[in-house]
Amino acid sequence: MKTKVLFVCSANTTRSQMAQALLRKFGGEDFEVDSAGINPGVLNPLAVEVIKEDENMDISSYTTNKVMDYFKEGRHYHYVITVCDEAAKEPCPIFPSLDGVLHWNITSPASNGSDEEKKAKIRVSKDEIKTNILKFIELVKNQHIKDGFPESWQLNK
Repeated sequence: MKTKVLFVCSANTTRSQMAQALLRKFGGEDFEVDSAGINPGVLNPLAVEVIKEDENMDISSYTTNKVMDYFKEGRHYHYVITVCDEAAKEPCPIFPSLDGVLHWNITSPASNGSDEEKKAKIRVSKDEIKTNILKFIELVKNQHIKDGFPESWQLNK
């Protein structure tokens, strides 16, 4: 059985999109993954560049989505993972079959400066997400669902 995961961020423009891409890459066929936002914006073109440069993945076709639309469609997820503090503060719909809601406090990629400075900040976020993704995959594949997650992930049962 595939583990279904939804990544949520306030705008679904950068962090949740990168998390979706990285879980698809490293989780492979064992995971189905989506991302959505509380108030979706426009996909961050610099995030697209960073994922292409660092992970050799093209996410330019990814769309931004609204979390409530997925809920209304009746989608089922095992995990909903918020990747920004703003999304963690918002009420999140309870999806059927939900094993848990996790929160990853990922550094905000927002910054001023040149495109290279902005991309450097996005890379910090991407690296934090990648570390969590690899740990998440290890724990879920070893059947530590609901148990064994780092306390900092704030699992809500």
